[in-house]
Amino acid sequence: MIALDLDSQIQLLSRIQFLTRFSSNLVQVTGEPGAGKTWLSERYLENWANEPTQSLLICNPSQQDAQHRAIILRQIVRDGVFNEQDSMLQSLEYMLEGRSVHALVVIDDAQRLSANIIAELWALVTESQQRDGWQINVLLFSLKGKLNKWLHKVSYGQGVKPLELEVSPLADNEREMFIEVMMVSRQLDASQRRALKQKAASLPSLPGALRGLEQQETSLMEEKKRRSPLPLLILVLLLLAIGGGIVWWSMMPQTHQEEVVDMPDGVKALADILEEKEQEIAAQTNGDASMSGELKDSSVVLDDTMALPDTLVVEGMTVGRRDQDRRIVVPDNVVDAIMDDQQIGGDGTNAVAEPLIPELAQPESVPMSESAETPPTMTDAVVSQDVVTAVNKPSTTQPTTQASTQDKPVATDVPMANQLLLTVPKARYALQLAALQSKTAVSEFLDQYALQGRALVYETRRNGESWYMVLLGDYPTVAEARRAELALSADVRGLNPWAKSFTQIHKEIGLVN
Repeated sequence: MIALDLDSQIQLLSRIQFLTRFSSNLVQVTGEPGAGKTWLSERYLENWANEPTQSLLICNPSQQDAQHRAIILRQIVRDGVFNEQDSMLQSLEYMLEGRSVHALVVIDDAQRLSANIIAELWALVTESQQRDGWQINVLLFSLKGKLNKWLHKVSYGQGVKPLELEVSPLADNEREMFIEVMMVSRQLDASQRRALKQKAASLPSLPGALRGLEQQETSLMEEKKRRSPLPLLILVLLLLAIGGGIVWWSMMPQTHQEEVVDMPDGVKALADILEEKEQEIAAQTNGDASMSGELKDSSVVLDDTMALPDTLVVEGMTVGRRDQDRRIVVPDNVVDAIMDDQQIGGDGTNAVAEPLIPELAQPESVPMSESAETPPTMTDAVVSQDVVTAVNKPSTTQPTTQASTQDKPVATDVPMANQLLLTVPKARYALQLAALQSKTAVSEFLDQYALQGRALVYETRRNGESWYMVLLGDYPTVAEARRAELALSADVRGLNPWAKSFTQIHKEIGLVN
């Protein structure tokens, strides 16, 4: 939600501060979907809360009652030991041991709480009202009408009732300011401003509804940008192909049919010339045959050794010729390497990086006792004298160590990005998805929403307790961060992420450093 100091929001936050300053109360802050309850809860904790001990719980559908108790109690009592199955009042009495406490518990999406947790929170508030030195206020931010049934049951017959505050819709002037900020952040022209105002006229005066309009406009703009120019390119290429075909057809020479021309007298036809040539070739062939017959009959012997090919040199063409059962062929690259090694004074054996045949390879794993008794041998390989003479030599290649098949434990530690985030300029923004109390909860959260490798987690301190904030992205402006939210998956958008400045992020990281 856009961070605006609206009068209605300031009045609501100041009223909550007044109700929780002097006594213990359970205050229910309700509103329609999109009223800005999540933003108000964060805003109150950051700028309005005065309690020295603060606890924040963002309810998740996958969380159980024991997890809700653990998150709240660990923020109130540092390093406290408790049983997650006991009620929060019993655990606080055991951990405080008569000490005083002044705490604020803020719960967002409180409609997801069970009836047991609501009853325990109410018992915690009523007990604080009766004990000296105890002041515990509980703020429940929930949808309108979702908790009234349970709160009425737990407070029935008592003189004290839970308080309820409602997040009212934006006033007309606040609505106009909200829309103007959206238009300025998106740098719209006059026609786009008029279109945006016309569409906003039919929407309720809720920040979430107006943001939905902004998201719709952003989606339309991005869809127009993403429209592929492929159809236009195909049309242009088709027109060029048609034009090129027409030009080629017009420039291609026309073929004419052969015309039958009467030959003048004294000129032979082509067929007659070919027939005469064939007769001459046939007569020459018959003459050669008769001459060869005469040579056969004559007793004259002609010396034709000069026409014979050179004697073939078989040696050197193959290796292992003494082996009658198989034939080994040396690859060309190995022969070249051996010749190069001989030219520099070697015997050629160092050029062979691996055995030429599988039998020359050393076994992968041989016991020490067996290898000591029976040393490995090599089959002699004979190559041409111009190529190489192989010498028996044990292989120096060590057996390959097989990887252990035992499963290694998977690291569950979540890497912290505190130092990395400090390098980002303070003027930029990121999307905060969640604020969790433990690294285990962070790991489960990242696995549940498939954010491993995408989200960044940094640690901060609140009331001496460690908090882990889950961030996504790095954007130059708030508008860019909100546009990036549209590209997230539906389940991640359901977490209602909000834009957070790196000024605040650096401030929170500084609490740890």
